[in-house]
Formats: sequence, structure tokens, C-alpha cells
Amino acid sequence: MRAELTARLNRIAETAGRYSVPGSTLIDVGSDHGLLSVYCLRNDMFERAVLTDINQGPADRSLAAIRENLLEDRAEVMVTDGLSGVPVGDNDVIVIAGMGGNNIRDIIGRFMEDHPEFPSGVRFILQPQKSVPELREWLSDKGFEIKDEDAVYEAGFYYCVLVVEYIGTVTGLSDEEIYYGPRMLEKLDRYPDYRDFLERVFEMRARGDTRLKKVLEERS
Repeated sequence: MRAELTARLNRIAETAGRYSVPGSTLIDVGSDHGLLSVYCLRNDMFERAVLTDINQGPADRSLAAIRENLLEDRAEVMVTDGLSGVPVGDNDVIVIAGMGGNNIRDIIGRFMEDHPEFPSGVRFILQPQKSVPELREWLSDKGFEIKDEDAVYEAGFYYCVLVVEYIGTVTGLSDEEIYYGPRMLEKLDRYPDYRDFLERVFEMRARGDTRLKKVLEERS
């Protein structure tokens, strides 16, 4: 079986692959069907992968995909909550995609509690389905730096993909950076359709969000 990825998963795979170095492992949190890891392994983006899911059913689907693609010697499937019990080494790439921003926050927060000595060079590739501004602000407050951001269109919606790294220093984000993204602001003019999408979403959200309303007024 060949892994056919959606536009969203393809962008996540491409992004994760850019941060792979010799010896780094892909850790796919909430792997569901396992196609992301299968794709990355088959295309030699990573030497190894660890796939996790909190439920047995999705873990079984991931294991079936790994076996069907003869990748058992390069991949491990774990039934666990987020990153609990997952061996994370220096320079590993952790993908947490397809879940809410608050859920992603909780997974990373528990990982930080369990790892006072944070592994070096670990990159998180995050694709929250919602609560993106809230996640950006939390990451910044906890000492993470947003290294890159991208947007991908799929099935009538734009999804934001963030690359973050723990640096242990609180740099702080402006309100504009929290809502639009510090890296996306640098290239927003190259994404006119995404910019228009954000404006429509923010216009509705600002009716009940005075903080966002002020940002929009300052940008107008």
C-alpha cells in the first residue's frame, strides 16, 4: 500500500522532513491511520518513527499500515496519552496535528513536567484545528520560539502549521503576532487568499473578542 496524503498531511510531512537530521526520529502523536509516518519512512525522510494514539483502534490501524508497508523494523506503535512514556531524544521531530490547540497545549505541558531537562534540538510540528492564537500565546509564555509558520488549504478551510522549538526564554508576542502569527505576518502578502480568509474569520470573532477587535482597528 502506498500512502496517499491529503494536502494538509502532505504539507505537514514536507515540513517535518525539513527538520530531519541523521539519527532523528519522527514521533507522530495521535497517528490515527499511520499514513503520515508511512509516507515519511517510505520517502526516507526519517530513519525511524514512533506512532502514538490514546485509543487501541487507531493504534491498530497504524500498526496495520506499518506492517503492510514492511516497515516493522523502522517503526513502533504505542497506545498512550500524548507523549506519555514516549522516548524522545535530541533532534527528534514531534508532530501533533489534527486536534484542538488546547489539547496540543496539554500534551506539551505534560511532557515539560515529565522532562525538566528538555531534549536538545527537538522540533514540534503543530497543526491545531482550533484555538491557534491561544496556543501561540501559551507557547511563547512557556519558553518556545515559533520558528516558522505556513498555511495550507483543504476542503474549504485553511489550516495553520507551526514549527516551534523550546529555547527556555520568554520572548513575548504582540497581540497582532498572537492572532496572525509572528512568522505568517512576515509573508502574509504572499498568501492573499489566506489573509482574506483570516479577515473574514476575525471579523466575526471580534464581535465577542475586544482584544482582537483592537488589533483589527490598528491594522485598518
